Amino acid sequence: MEEHALDTPITTQTVTTKYHVVRLTLDLDAVASPPAPPGAIRITLRDNLGGKSEYGYDGLTAQNFIRLLNTANLTTKSMHKRILEKLEADGKLPPGTIVGAPDGTLPE
Repeated sequence: MEEHALDTPITTQTVTTKYHVVRLTLDLDAVASPPAPPGAIRITLRDNLGGKSEYGYDGLTAQNFIRLLNTANLTTKSMHKRILEKLEADGKLPPGTIVGAPDGTLPE
């Protein structure tokens, strides 16, 4: 399983060091606020402590991301890695490194 390992762990009462994708929803018909263009992506991540975080993209940003995922060569870079990199690039995740390998198994 690929995970996003943080360069600087998030410290509260406990320490968050990694995130992995647990849910991805693509909705080609959703309109966030008319007259915005349709398209919505919802991403749920789970951290190493079991906590969940949700992120989303709407409109043209969602359309472009859906197009990228739909046309990507997933044998050279996995869908999960692309999602984690996008979230980091957009400032939704703190800086980190993708660790692990795509294995097709479900997390325990």
